[in-house]
Amino acid sequence: MGEQVKKWLAGQMEGNNISVEVVADVLGIPLENLCVGTGRFLDADDFLRICAYLHIRPENIPMDS
Repeated sequence: MGEQVKKWLAGQMEGNNISVEVVADVLGIPLENLCVGTGRFLDADDFLRICAYLHIRPENIPMDS
């Protein structure tokens, strides 16, 4: 997933007082893949696991913002 989606997810985590580090650790995703500006991307599996962890429906994420 692109940087825009990672920014949106980071905002959701921050709004719910959940750190990116905790999500990365719990889900076993490299932190670099979650952080904005690293040049690393989330694959679809990791994206869906993050959505499930945060109780977010993927189709409700604004992909064009």
